[in-house]
Amino acid sequence: MNVKPPIGLVPRFVRDEQRRIEIQNAITRYLDAGIRIPTDWITEYNELVAKEDAN
Repeated sequence: MNVKPPIGLVPRFVRDEQRRIEIQNAITRYLDAGIRIPTDWITEYNELVAKEDAN
């Protein structure tokens, strides 16, 4: 009897890449609107880029 395992989790590197893209798009929207970009976004974006560069 062949039993398929349940669906697991999306790999972290995929979620991190999706999150980086989400932050990048949000920053672009804020720049286009002339609104101040939250420092937390920039910090998180830089952390995700550094993590990608390390891999």
